[in-house]
Amino acid sequence: MAIARFGENSDVFVVYADGGQIECSACRLNGRGTYRTNDRNAMVEHLEDHVDAGHKVPPDAFADLTRRPKW
Repeated sequence: MAIARFGENSDVFVVYADGGQIECSACRLNGRGTYRTNDRNAMVEHLEDHVDAGHKVPPDAFADLTRRPKW
């Protein structure tokens, strides 16, 4: 499930992946590689680094990662 997709208002592509991981794919901070973590807070910090670098991150991505999971 996508948290953020590349587009007019987003310079990041972040998805929930297998095994409970969260991935930032084609990451501009990681040489277009993939940044992976199992920790939502770590991904929030990673996305804040994108914002600090001048990249667009949709506010909904932060909301999705910080709300309590349904399970």
